[in-house]
Amino acid sequence: MDVFSTNAEFLDVNCYAVRADGSSDCILIDSGYDCAPGLDKLLSEEGLEPQAIFLTHGHPDHILGLTNVLARWNVPVHLGTPDKYRLDSPATTLNPQFAAMLAPLVEDWNAPAAEDITDGQSFEIAGLTITAVAAPGHTEGSMLLRVVDGEEEAIFTGDVVFAGAVGRVDLPGGDPQAMQESLRAFTTLPDAPIYPGHGPATRVSTEIATNPFF
Repeated sequence: MDVFSTNAEFLDVNCYAVRADGSSDCILIDSGYDCAPGLDKLLSEEGLEPQAIFLTHGHPDHILGLTNVLARWNVPVHLGTPDKYRLDSPATTLNPQFAAMLAPLVEDWNAPAAEDITDGQSFEIAGLTITAVAAPGHTEGSMLLRVVDGEEEAIFTGDVVFAGAVGRVDLPGGDPQAMQESLRAFTTLPDAPIYPGHGPATRVSTEIATNPFF
């Protein structure tokens, strides 16, 4: 398995492309604002063709690139069912301060269609097995995405777990108790590389051992 990433300028979101060994097909994970040029360059250099987009959750910084990405690659979009409402009006799903900041970015927003992701659901796409694990707390529909290629596994945590930190729970839809339950469930995952929504990659064992929020 190969994991490639580019960063969306708005809030420095990690946007990933993942391919199985030897494949020219890939999946995309998260779609930050204005990520399309970086993805286009990355995928062209690696000779990759996206087959689907998976969103770890519905916060605006992870979805606002969808319009431009889908204009370039018309592929299915997958999002946790409880977060699908966030596609309709991204700015209004946050607090007033964020809504004002986002207003210029969503003037021409047209909500794309998205297919549901539910807890435990698996997909076979681009030679990969993608399994969703519900992890509410940051948002209602946050999902961990376990991506498997043969004996290799990588876990895409969105804004649930970062290197040395976890996602905030004080925005609309956040729930501190749900986050604690999600973190307890996280400790049952196999040791594997973690690719978060922001910041550097890490590992499950590293976060369990050193992350102060566990």
